[in-house]
Amino acid sequence: MKFSLLLLLGMTLSASALAADDSPENIYASQLCHIVGGETATMTEDQYIAQMKDYIARSQSPSAMNKQSFDEDTAREVVSAWMELGDDERNKLRGNEQQCEQTVMTQFQQED
Repeated sequence: MKFSLLLLLGMTLSASALAADDSPENIYASQLCHIVGGETATMTEDQYIAQMKDYIARSQSPSAMNKQSFDEDTAREVVSAWMELGDDERNKLRGNEQQCEQTVMTQFQQED
């Protein structure tokens, strides 16, 4: 329970840090980098997607007029960019969310 609350808080803070550029790609990169910051081993793409989708669902109030929809295709592309990185690089990035976000976005843009 505590981990879930910390994860939610961290994702909220990470997402707000990207307020200047709140494109779905940046938001998903922020969420992903927060998730990987707390993991000890790399998960599967589907596990990352499930956690990101869960975050979006939990972060919105039921009565919100502007509900953010989860774009699974875009999220999957962001996760794919993370998975394309080597194990050593992923391990280094787990400890630095800002660098993780920048690296994932660079990798994401190279895949286009």
